[in-house]
Amino acid sequence: MSTAVLSKRYLRFLPDDQEEDCELIRSKPYDEKENPDGFISLETSENHLCDDLILSKFVDSKIHAMQPWMLQYCNPRGIDKLRDAVARHLSCQAKSRQPVRADDITIFNGAESVITSLMQVICDPEDGFLVPSPCYGGGMLGITNSLIRIPQVKPILVHLESRVNFEAGETRPFQLTVPRLEAAYKKAVEQGVKVKGIFLINPNNPTGEIYDCQLLKECLDFANRNSLHVVIDEIYMGTIFHPNVNFTSVLNLDHIPDPQRTHLIWGISKDFGMAGFRVGVLHTLNQSIHKGLEYLAYFHNISASTQNMLAEFLSDADWVKNVFFPANHQRLRESHQCMSEGLTELGIPHLQRSSGLYIWADFRLYLSAPTKEAEVKLHRQLLKAGIGIRTGEEFSCQEPGWFRIIFAHPVPILKIALKRIASVVNERRKEICGGELVIGECFGVAETSGSCQTDTTTSGEKVEDLMATLHHQLKSTDWLKENTADIWVKENPELYKEYKDAADKSKE
Repeated sequence: MSTAVLSKRYLRFLPDDQEEDCELIRSKPYDEKENPDGFISLETSENHLCDDLILSKFVDSKIHAMQPWMLQYCNPRGIDKLRDAVARHLSCQAKSRQPVRADDITIFNGAESVITSLMQVICDPEDGFLVPSPCYGGGMLGITNSLIRIPQVKPILVHLESRVNFEAGETRPFQLTVPRLEAAYKKAVEQGVKVKGIFLINPNNPTGEIYDCQLLKECLDFANRNSLHVVIDEIYMGTIFHPNVNFTSVLNLDHIPDPQRTHLIWGISKDFGMAGFRVGVLHTLNQSIHKGLEYLAYFHNISASTQNMLAEFLSDADWVKNVFFPANHQRLRESHQCMSEGLTELGIPHLQRSSGLYIWADFRLYLSAPTKEAEVKLHRQLLKAGIGIRTGEEFSCQEPGWFRIIFAHPVPILKIALKRIASVVNERRKEICGGELVIGECFGVAETSGSCQTDTTTSGEKVEDLMATLHHQLKSTDWLKENTADIWVKENPELYKEYKDAADKSKE
C-alpha cells in the first residue's frame, strides 16, 4: 500500500504485522461443520459463553420498541434513561458507598473512546501517565496506543516482574506496589516529563490480578501527594467467577483523598459479553471534565435506539443479578478450569486468578531464546497450527514468552485449541531436546545451539522427559553453582506450584 498520500498523523495508525495476522485469523474462522480446520482465535477478549441468555432477553418486545424521539439528535453525554440505568447498576454492582448519580456519568461508544477523550481533556501533548505493565494492549488498540495516537500523551510504563521480590514485600508475580510507582514517577520527573496521572485496570488485564482495598488506598494516597489523576478501568468487575473472591471498587472505598481527580471507566463488553453494542462509561465527580467531554462525546455518540435498548436491558436488575450473573460465572468457571487443567497437562505454567476472560500463561520454556524475536516466532508457529493468542509484547511485558489466552469459549472449542497448542509445544520440546541446551537468563528459558528442524511431533512425550534433559544439561554448566532449586522455589512460589502440578499430572 502506498503511503505517499497519507498524513504523518495517520501513519501512526497503520497496522503492523501482528494486526495482519489477526486479519488472517478472522478470514478463516473455525466452524465445527463448515470449516473444522479453520483458525481458533483466543486473542480478542470477548465472552462467547452467554449468547443464548443475552439473545433470549432481547426477544422482549419492550426492549425493541421505537419511539419518535429516537429519530432525533439526543444528549451527547447519553440519554437520561440510560445514564439512570447505568447509575443504578453501578451502585449495586460496585457496592458504592453513596448512590451513583446520573449527572456524574457520560456515555461513549466504547471504553477506548472514553480513554482517548478523557486524556484530551486532562492532559496536554507530551504529558506523561503512569501505566503498570503488562497492561491491556493488542494490535491497534490498548492503553498505550490510546494515550499516544490522538492525545499524544507519553505512557510511563511501570514494569512489573514475574520474579517475586520478597525483600520489597512482594508475595506474587507481577505484583503492583506503590514503591514501583514512586520509582517510575521519580525517574520520569528527573527526565523532565510532566506526569499527570496513573492508569489502573482492576481486575487487571492481562494478569487477572485483583487489587485489594489496601493497595487501592495506597495508590490514591500516592496520587494525592503528587497531585495526580487516577483513572481506574473496572470494565471486568462483573467477571469475577469465584464466589469466595472479593472485589473492591473505587466506588466502595470509604474515603477518596482527591475525588476531583479520581475517575472510573466501565462498559458492557466484558461483564455482559456485548462488545458489539459499543458502550463505554465514564464516572467522575468532576463536572468540569464532563463539560469538556460533552463536545468530544458528540463524535462518539451511540444511536438513541441502542441506548434505549440497553437502558431497558439494565433496568431488569433482578434478572441481571439472579439469572445472568450466576449462569455467566458458572460457565466462566467451567471454561477456565478446562483451559487451566489443559495448560497444566502440557507443562505450561500460568497465573491462577479468578477474574477476567483470560489466562496469563508462561511459554518461556518453549522459546528458542529469551528474546522478543523468539516470542514472535512461537506466535507464528501457533498461528500455523490454527490457534491465535496474544503475545506478551503486545501488553508491554518486559519478559518475552508470556502470552494471554482467552478462555471464554465453549469447552469443546477449548479442547480443540489445546490440542493445537499441544502440537506446537511438543514440536518445541523435540527441537530443544535435540540440540545442545544453553540456559538463558531466566530459569525455564532454554535456547538450542544444534540443528533441530523437524516436521513431526511425538504425542507420547511427557514433561518429565524434558525435565530430565534439562537436568542433565544443567549439571554440565556452572549455573548450579550460583543458583539452587531452593532459591528459585522461594522466589517463585506460584510458578513452582504450576511446574509441580504439571509434573505430577504427567505421571498419572
